Amino acid sequence: MIYFMKYVRLTKEQFENLHEEFALFLATQSIDKTQWNSIKIENPKLTDKLLDVFSDMVWDQSLEKINYLENKSDHHLFLFKCQVAQIDLILIRLEDDCPSLMDKNYKNWLAEHLSDPKVSIFESSKITNKGLKTEKFNLINEGAVVSDGKTFEDLKSFLSK
Repeated sequence: MIYFMKYVRLTKEQFENLHEEFALFLATQSIDKTQWNSIKIENPKLTDKLLDVFSDMVWDQSLEKINYLENKSDHHLFLFKCQVAQIDLILIRLEDDCPSLMDKNYKNWLAEHLSDPKVSIFESSKITNKGLKTEKFNLINEGAVVSDGKTFEDLKSFLSK
């Protein structure tokens, strides 16, 4: 049976960090350490399938817990709130002569200049057609990182006034 991954295989370092969880996963498949060592040598296709299934399982569990993501560059800040069937977006775009959003004090500058004509703010929502976890995974692959949502919620509150 061919297994088609939903995400990507974990890296070697990720597998090393999750070695206990992987051992439990193998145990649920009735595979002990001796059998696993034998499978790795004798059956590379089964080895790949088990690594892929475990990777998808880890990704599924991790993506389930993500509520906020952000992706920033020098002049763009994408803030995402992941809800049950949609993803809300707040986009901040700065003109080229503004300070970089990559500076560590960008929030202070931004708070003082939200009404500046050089700062554009857009809001949007997207209904998730591919599934919320797939959408989150795609955003992460495009450079988004998990956030605590404070910046999103602060801006949402400001924009609602």
